[in-house]
Amino acid sequence: MLDDVEGPEQTSWVRILIVLAIGIPILIEVVTFGGLLGHYVAGGGGDGGAASTPTPDIEGATAGDEILPETAAVERVDSASVVTGNDGWRFTLSVAVDNSGNSTYELRLGTATTRAGRTVEGSDATTGRLAPGETGSVTGSWMLPKGQRPASVVVTVVTTPDDGTASAQQYTVDIGDVPVSS
Repeated sequence: MLDDVEGPEQTSWVRILIVLAIGIPILIEVVTFGGLLGHYVAGGGGDGGAASTPTPDIEGATAGDEILPETAAVERVDSASVVTGNDGWRFTLSVAVDNSGNSTYELRLGTATTRAGRTVEGSDATTGRLAPGETGSVTGSWMLPKGQRPASVVVTVVTTPDDGTASAQQYTVDIGDVPVSS
């Protein structure tokens, strides 16, 4: 195929083929390395560079929120926490109550439900009976299964007007994103 005489044109073709034979694999490796580096440095996902969707915040009551706006009293979350442990995760909820209504008022904390749907019995904490104009607080505690966080708490409100006929109303209060500590 090749003639015995090499000219400048044949030498140029050989050089071009050698450059391509070495350059193409190097170019492929550089592009691959750049893609991997961009993935880890820029925080890209495995979806080819599409923007990632942030995790939505959990809707519900957190510290400072009123939990039962439909009642005459004002019930605000003082604090909420989850502490990890060997036996499970301890969820603690403290609620401050200001009885601004005209009846005796009591707030009871019942069962908690985890985000995974598991119902957990609590300590049956109560404010006790608060006369109109009084304030009080209640702190409930629940031992959740390891790795599970609270989704809601059942709250019972007992009101007793001057005639002495007590009435109880039960509510389910959604719990927001509670910080977890160890």
